[in-house]
Amino acid sequence: MTKRMFKDAWGQRQQQADANQDVLRTQRRTVEKQIEGFLDRIVASNSGTVIAAYEKRIDTLEKQKLILDEKLSNRAPKQGTFEQLFEHALVFLANPWKLWESDNLALRRTLLKLAFVDRIAYSRQTGLRTPKTTLPFKVLGQSYMNECKMADRGGFEPPTP
Repeated sequence: MTKRMFKDAWGQRQQQADANQDVLRTQRRTVEKQIEGFLDRIVASNSGTVIAAYEKRIDTLEKQKLILDEKLSNRAPKQGTFEQLFEHALVFLANPWKLWESDNLALRRTLLKLAFVDRIAYSRQTGLRTPKTTLPFKVLGQSYMNECKMADRGGFEPPTP
């Protein structure tokens, strides 16, 4: 279920990136058409001040076009497939306890950063506070919450005579 959820999110990100590229291409075409329109107006104009104003506007549009070209060329390169990039993350989500059991302090700190949003808070009066978990653990926790039930008034252990 988690793998499918991440794969869907991956697909949505890819679609969003493609849509952003389409918007940038459309904006670039619009700028080019505006430049062409101003050039036609310059050719038809006789006034020096109007021509200077058109040239200033064309210069601004050319700068905007360069910015759009740079954004189009700076698209993030594809670094690999979903399976290649998320294999280790899915192994971690399957069993985070394996990282915690290791004696490596750096791995334990990384695990804490991956599992909790902030540092774990401690109160002198009440002890450890409930930490805020990251999104993957929230989602995974909600899927198992349906199985949870409250304890009966008698508790879990059989009554003592």
